Amino acid sequence: METTDNQRRHLRLAHRAKVQLGHPVETIIGYTKDISESGLFIYGAFKNTPAIGDELQVLLLDIEDAIPKSVIVRRIDPGKGLAVEFL
Repeated sequence: METTDNQRRHLRLAHRAKVQLGHPVETIIGYTKDISESGLFIYGAFKNTPAIGDELQVLLLDIEDAIPKSVIVRRIDPGKGLAVEFL
């Protein structure tokens, strides 16, 4: 089932920002596709793709003194990236 804009909880804002995902196996560097009040979609090439339900730390690298934020992986689009929700 595909999610439509009408089913989303929060408005998405297209925004490209460099991010770092803390993952137990590797540190992942990627870029956001969009951002909302509840989460992010992150483009990236992952050697060890996190699994749905994995809890990670995301850090916006374009912001000085940014604070890591806990997220959970909600969706994986193979070859594209993954959607994470803020905890």
